[in-house]
Amino acid sequence: MVKSLLVSQNYFPPQTGGISRMMEQICLSLGPDKVSCLTGIRATQGSKTDPAQFRLYRRPSAFSGHKYFQAISLLEVLMRVRPRIIQLGLCYDGYIGLLVKRWLSIPFVIYAHGNEILEASKSDWDKPRLALRQASCVLANSRFTASLVEKAGVSPTAIRVIPLGCDTERFRPRAPNDQLLKKLLGHRAKGPIILTVGNLVERKGHDMVVRALPAIRKLFPEVTYVIVGSGPFKKDLEDMAFSLGVRDQVVFAGKASDEELPDFYSLCDVFAMPSRARIDAGDVEGFGLVFLEAAACGKPAVGGRSGGVEDAVVDGVTGLLVDPCDAEDVGRAILSLLGKPDLRGELGRHGRDRVEREYTWKVAGSRIQEILEQICAG
Repeated sequence: MVKSLLVSQNYFPPQTGGISRMMEQICLSLGPDKVSCLTGIRATQGSKTDPAQFRLYRRPSAFSGHKYFQAISLLEVLMRVRPRIIQLGLCYDGYIGLLVKRWLSIPFVIYAHGNEILEASKSDWDKPRLALRQASCVLANSRFTASLVEKAGVSPTAIRVIPLGCDTERFRPRAPNDQLLKKLLGHRAKGPIILTVGNLVERKGHDMVVRALPAIRKLFPEVTYVIVGSGPFKKDLEDMAFSLGVRDQVVFAGKASDEELPDFYSLCDVFAMPSRARIDAGDVEGFGLVFLEAAACGKPAVGGRSGGVEDAVVDGVTGLLVDPCDAEDVGRAILSLLGKPDLRGELGRHGRDRVEREYTWKVAGSRIQEILEQICAG
């Protein structure tokens, strides 16, 4: 059995977000006999206790201090764990893999998510690119991300697409939380609900849904668009909603904890995130874990035909793919789902079945461990 050390400097709970959740779930799926984790993210007061299912070494001072102290801390953990292979959360952790490979001849793999590959390809710092090319394997979250890795100079034979996972016990079809519904919508709690979960940045496509709302409201006057998340694009979205006369139909719910998210999914009729690629700005949807979460909750999705979203949403099977730069196309897809309850139910069931079959963390963990063992077997 191969034991590995997962190193993720900047992404791990209690920090929120898809990459942090992914790092923790990989460790949980592999278990204590197969993995330990080293991170620079400190535990916060009031955060849930670190999981007992694997060894977790939090070393924030080592990663923020002099490289000498970082090396000492890394060696200490390596001596405790004695891994046969290193897993690196991002290519920006790649310099650690290069050092360990040179010092101790321990091979390493790197996870690729999307944006960071675009950034590394243009960066003056060459270590992330060098690490990608010297890694025994690069584990990409989608076919699109795999293509970015290949463009960065990695041989196709060293790239594997790994299915991401979703906690199908926590994210599952359930009755709407009436308390949350009343808190968010008050007296407007009767109409259909469109939901987006994601940082408020231009890439996510919230603005396309807002632009589509006037046409949607003509057929569904009581429709509400609930936005979960925060970010710099909020003011633009508010101004746009005001100018289009739909501000009353848009609810900014702010950030939600991982524990609260299932209740938000339970409220919606349609999950919509028409993400668009902004390659020049180094901003792209590498996959979109939220699409899996919505599907696991039995909700059909409207996604942008860009980046890795085409791996996350199967057009006509688990949701509808649209032109993410065309508000009319976005609106037509949402109207199609709102107006056809049977279609919503069918796509929701197919989405749930697909997640249970292909996108659990157990499936992802088994595939990752298989690759690590193949590398160590030579």
